Amino acid sequence: MLLESGMVTREQIDDVEREYGPSEIDLADQLVASGIVPEDLITEFLAEIYSVEPIFLNEVEIDSTMIQRFPEELARKFLIMPVKEDQDFFYIAMGSPGDLYAIDEVKFSVGKEVMACASAPAAVRRAQDDLYGKVDDLVSVEDQLTDYDEDVDDLEVVHSLNADEDEEFDEDGLDEEYGGSADGPVVRFVSELIARAVRTEVSDIHVEPYERFLRIRYRRDGSCFLVRRLPKNIQPQIISRLKIMARMNIAERRKTQDGRIKAKIDGRWIDFRVSAVPTVNGEKIVLRILDRGSLEFDLRMLGFPEDALSVFMRGVNSPYGIVLVTGPTGSGKTTTLYSALSSLNTTDVNIHTAEEPVEYSIEGLTQTQINFGMGYNFAAALRAILRHDPNIIMVGEIRDFETATIAIKAALTGHLVFSTIHTNDAPSTVNRLVDIGIKPFLVASAVRTIMAQRLVKRICSHCKQPHEYTEEEYLKAGVDPFEMQGYTTYMGTGCAHCSGSGYRGRIGLYEVLSIDKNVRQAIIDRVTAGQLRVMGVKNGMRTLRMDAVEKLKDGISTLEEVTRVTAEDDPEVREAAMEIKTKQDKRSGEGYSA
Repeated sequence: MLLESGMVTREQIDDVEREYGPSEIDLADQLVASGIVPEDLITEFLAEIYSVEPIFLNEVEIDSTMIQRFPEELARKFLIMPVKEDQDFFYIAMGSPGDLYAIDEVKFSVGKEVMACASAPAAVRRAQDDLYGKVDDLVSVEDQLTDYDEDVDDLEVVHSLNADEDEEFDEDGLDEEYGGSADGPVVRFVSELIARAVRTEVSDIHVEPYERFLRIRYRRDGSCFLVRRLPKNIQPQIISRLKIMARMNIAERRKTQDGRIKAKIDGRWIDFRVSAVPTVNGEKIVLRILDRGSLEFDLRMLGFPEDALSVFMRGVNSPYGIVLVTGPTGSGKTTTLYSALSSLNTTDVNIHTAEEPVEYSIEGLTQTQINFGMGYNFAAALRAILRHDPNIIMVGEIRDFETATIAIKAALTGHLVFSTIHTNDAPSTVNRLVDIGIKPFLVASAVRTIMAQRLVKRICSHCKQPHEYTEEEYLKAGVDPFEMQGYTTYMGTGCAHCSGSGYRGRIGLYEVLSIDKNVRQAIIDRVTAGQLRVMGVKNGMRTLRMDAVEKLKDGISTLEEVTRVTAEDDPEVREAAMEIKTKQDKRSGEGYSA
């Protein structure tokens, strides 16, 4: 918005981001401090972005009784200025109006509904100094982390990967330099950082070192957002504390390391997969949150259309053969496989899995962890599993000829095999298996179903508003404007519930290719992936783009998400889809006009 208004240049924005990082608050502060942008304009833009009322604190008289009503530590922690209250609402000015967690904290503190208004961050700090008095710059570790010194008794950590849930870990002997003291500020900060991530339903925590600061971000709904920027001198303690919790070697800073944390948060056990990677500015650590309680095993709830679900479940319920799921990292493949296995998980079948890593422990499944360092790869795991009389096998990924060969042989000898493979769509998976070295007739004989999937963001239900796209926008996105006639499309305007993004949550897109006799013969004849795709569409398959457009028609997602996540279908595919629709319309007697 600043760029569009002409108030700043791209170079000015880049300079601030290089110096201070891409935080919205830091950007606003530095542009105001340098005299580039007026403070009032920042207030107006923040209000427009988050769809809240602006408030200009230099024009408002704050009641001094607010000191007793609203604690200083909460105000400074979340960059909030209490303004007034009435019978129904408590009014606050926020330098970051999209912080839903902060609003919830205020509600709990004051015991009533909160009305948030936008104000420039610098204006909020000045008003805080006027009301509470000025504070000195924070210089010590204790002071720098004091705003995270909260009650985190609910976070109980188990350090061993195979530890029992009631096992305890003695931290008293840990060196103070690494934040090992049970009541140290670094320990409390890291514990609250982890607990807050779980409570706000994020998927990953990124701890990223830069030349002059340490940046912490969360990933939610596929997008990262800034949580905190800390001074550089705190970096060693934060990194070492996380490595200690994950049972990594804190003295090793030149090699990648992997670990695991098990923590009890709000009465439930959460697993964290931890990875440390050396960078030029120190080690970066990423924690993947594996919350068993958040798993959704009902594929309908994950966005599976009924027609695609029935085709997929035919493959899942086959007595033997291979069911493959393809998609990029983070597209929900693991959830889909666990959902399929859960539907088959009964006492009369023997289910074995080989995973890297085992993300969720599911009762009734025998799950084994791949260890490449010890030579226990997917192929070795498959050989071992086949000696345990399995009915159903899930192998985490088919990535080489050896693993693919054993999986094919298992499928042809009466086993049902589930696995993942990295390709762009379902038809391309056939060519991928052939490229690995599997003969086409073996692929045709063994594979039952191939499904490609992606995750697309949902429009936030709290700020969802009708939005009409132009014909030019549809054409530019590769969507037929005629196809969208009669449908109402929506867009999120941004609110506190979605942190101003307009999106909250994600839903799956699915492309399911069933290997029937015609497709099987085409595979043996080595037809191209494009020809397989056309055959699939003629047999009723929806491509990823088609499913995305259906989500657009249903008001679930936006045109921007459709184009971000899926590629435009080839003309031959669109023609095949048009033929199918024409036949359907003729059968229904509705007629069709192109």
